[in-house]
Amino acid sequence: MTEYQSMFKGNKTKDRILAASMEIIAKEGIEGLSAKKIADLSGISKSTLFHHFGSIDEVLNIVFEYTITYLIKPVQSDQSTNLEGFLLSLGESIYTLTEEEKIAYLVLLNFYITCLHNEKYRSYLLKAKNEMTEAIASQLTNYSSQNKDRLLQISEIIMMTLDGYAIHFLLQPGRGAFKEIWALHVSGWLTLLK
Repeated sequence: MTEYQSMFKGNKTKDRILAASMEIIAKEGIEGLSAKKIADLSGISKSTLFHHFGSIDEVLNIVFEYTITYLIKPVQSDQSTNLEGFLLSLGESIYTLTEEEKIAYLVLLNFYITCLHNEKYRSYLLKAKNEMTEAIASQLTNYSSQNKDRLLQISEIIMMTLDGYAIHFLLQPGRGAFKEIWALHVSGWLTLLK
């Protein structure tokens, strides 16, 4: 579990709990998460778990918020010098995933699955989708003179593509093919953004 612990910083026990929770969700889905599994993987007792978090729902909320922040932050802080560079960096963020980033994407994909039948997580996921769409649109304003509504529409297209791209990359990693496919998408988006 130590490779995932670096994703969190702060209280060591809380960090171990969150890292263990992410690992469990990534491997078994949200339904696989239990106090016993978290405690066992964290090397703590269940009472210690509940000392730090009031419930498993609280753990899930924090894991979800962290995952979204972790995935949005690179988009918000991108320092590309031109539109093509920014768009290419979005794709590269998928086909060059570190092990920690793969865990974050697997956690997000498990929230996607759960939101299909759990309204609570659907609202979380829609909020996150809107945040990411806004982050992409905000970056696009640095490079394109299109109006905000158009940039939001194009950002939505990019988001849908990123989602599918991540799923396929996690199924069949292979940087070369994905890089070429992403470049094709970028050429289309460049045309839309002129």
